[in-house]
Amino acid sequence: MTISLRSAATAVTLAALLAAPSARAQTETTEAPMLGGWSGQFRSILMTQDSRNAGGLTGRITGTVTLQPVHESGLDLYNISIQVSTTTPGDELEWGVSMGRCGSKLIMVENANQMPSFVTRAGGDGEVQHKTALDLNAQASYQVGLFRNGHAQQHMIACANLRYDERMR
Repeated sequence: MTISLRSAATAVTLAALLAAPSARAQTETTEAPMLGGWSGQFRSILMTQDSRNAGGLTGRITGTVTLQPVHESGLDLYNISIQVSTTTPGDELEWGVSMGRCGSKLIMVENANQMPSFVTRAGGDGEVQHKTALDLNAQASYQVGLFRNGHAQQHMIACANLRYDERMR
């Protein structure tokens, strides 16, 4: 059986074209860049009478949160930094990342009870840094909530809407 030179060239070209997309796809999945960072400003939550009893009395809370992407030990992580200033020193605060904007129903994107809590100092300032893997989508919206006495909606005392910034890589 003889194969014409033209048929052989067509077969080689076709094989090369079919192999190129799969090789490119493999490279893209193994070397895909991590998402950019996220940041937000905390604001106090206005408490209703019922939620005030759950979360306790809330003073003024301000502060910032940043989620900076880092690649460490072969893992894509976010270095999360929270800095707050409150009018209630010695306050033990918990926090968590949730889908949606401030005021929406909490849908936590991580196991909230595994995030480290922190205590505000005598002047009311406090901060926490934590590295964790989060599956965040640049097209979605997220919030970081500060909680007192648990991670339930009624225990949220401050919230920050996160803004995506692809330059924070």
